[in-house]
Parts: sequence; structure tokens; C-alpha cells
Amino acid sequence: MARKLLLIVCAIVPGMAGVAVFGYYALVDWGALQLAYQNYEAVINQNSGLEAIFVAHGSQNIHRINLFAEGTWTLLSALLAIVGIHGLSTRRA
Repeated sequence: MARKLLLIVCAIVPGMAGVAVFGYYALVDWGALQLAYQNYEAVINQNSGLEAIFVAHGSQNIHRINLFAEGTWTLLSALLAIVGIHGLSTRRA
């Protein structure tokens, strides 16, 4: 009983909460990346100066890196929950 409770409290619940929170922010970052990339394309199509292109490129790269980090934390949280579920489903020898 203590083993099951420990797995639920320390692995499954935090893992599922992490998937929900980090997944939500990954979707928020995805929307921000789409807007930043549209701005980047608009700056390029307007034949703006090199400085404006660098700023727009840096802005969309910031969102790209944030999305990568949020996606990584989402997957790591899912793995934590899966390890906890696996621990519940296996018998102790």
C-alpha cells in the first residue's frame, strides 16, 4: 500500500501535472512562434534593412527555443508518469 501511494504521489501525479502545465505553455509558445514567424516573413518581404531582419530573426528564434524547451519538459513529465504507472502495474518479487 505504501509503495502504491509513493508512486502515485511522487511520480504519477507530478508527471500528469507536468504534462498539463508544460503542454499548455508549449501550445502558447507555438502560437507566439507563428506570429513571430509571420512578422519575420513580412520584414523580409518589405525589403527592410539588415538590422530589422536580424531583429525579426532573433525574435522568432527565441520563440523556437522556448517551444523546444516546453516540448522537452512535456515529454519528460510524460515519462515520469509512465514510470509511475509501470511501477503500479508490475508485481514486486
